This record gives sequence, C-alpha cells and structure tokens, in this order.
Amino acid sequence: MTILQHVSMTNARSSARSDRGEATTQLVILTPLLVLLVFLGVQAAIYFHAANVASAAAAQGAAAASSVSGSKSAIDVAQSTVTDLGSRLAQAPTLSVSAGYVSVSVSLSVPRIVPFFPSSVTRTAIEPRERFVPESSR
Repeated sequence: MTILQHVSMTNARSSARSDRGEATTQLVILTPLLVLLVFLGVQAAIYFHAANVASAAAAQGAAAASSVSGSKSAIDVAQSTVTDLGSRLAQAPTLSVSAGYVSVSVSLSVPRIVPFFPSSVTRTAIEPRERFVPESSR
C-alpha cells in the first residue's frame, strides 16, 4: 500500500465520521416545520369553512327578512342554517332594517389549532325589502 492510497483512505474515513448524525439533525429541524405547515393549512381550511357557513347563514336570514310574507324570522333562519351546517354561533345573529333594506350579521366561533388565528368570523348580508304594490297602483 502506497502512502497516497493510505492518505486517501484516511480522508474517506474522517469525512464519513464527520457526516455522522447529519441526517438525524436535518430530520429534527425539518419535522416541526413540516408539522407547522400542515397545521397552518388545516387551520386556514377551518377558518374559510366557517366564513362560508357564516356567509350562507347571513344570506339565508336576509332573504327570509326581505320577504313580505316570511313565515319564519330571519334570526331563526340564520340560526337553523348554522346548526344544519354543523357550526357554532359566537353570538346571536343580528337583524337591522333601514331605508328599504335588511341586514343580517352572523358571527361564528372558529376552532383554533394555531394560536394566532382569529377565534371568530363575522359575515353580513344585505337585501332589499320586498314591497307589495297593488294592481291598481301599477
């Protein structure tokens, strides 16, 4: 064995020894980051689902309130829509009527996985009030 071969084998062994544990270190650093990214994705999906449910409930409530011959109140319609879609209200829906328009606001609580996301979402729907105009007035 020549000196050159001995030196190259020694260098190969020392570089193999210095690389030991590198994969474990990379795994320890990257695993929490990947888990955090997954949790952020799930939290965003939960938040946007709650926002869609709140929008749907507000729209249903506003449509019920705008009707002249509405059989159910707008608040009941909004609450039943939220219940049917499997969400929880953060506070009771609100109804306001002004200048020929009705407005229904629905606020839902959002389950939290990641601490800095909002814990509630509020959506409002505005509809014009129906007016009954007799045939003789047209």
